[in-house]
Amino acid sequence: MKTRTHHPHPLRCLALWAALAVAPPLWAQSAPAPATPAAPSARVGDATHELLQRQREGREASATPRPIDGAVAEASHQRYMKSFEQPLPVWFGSRLQAK
Repeated sequence: MKTRTHHPHPLRCLALWAALAVAPPLWAQSAPAPATPAAPSARVGDATHELLQRQREGREASATPRPIDGAVAEASHQRYMKSFEQPLPVWFGSRLQAK
């Protein structure tokens, strides 16, 4: 039995050839311009100041009260007070030069 070889229609080949002939080669296409990063509008510390302002105003405070048990609050406060008994480590100092 003879196998039949499929030959594409000549018009399809011509259309494909025409499309390839008109399209610029990949190496000649220009690359998309890189996105220009926006200039930072925030200064150092702006986020911190905003968070502290939210805390002062209570803008994002939860409506659900979350009381702390008296014994837990007392233990937490005692740990906080005890932390002042130790001197600050030398490495914890500021690296800023004093004026």
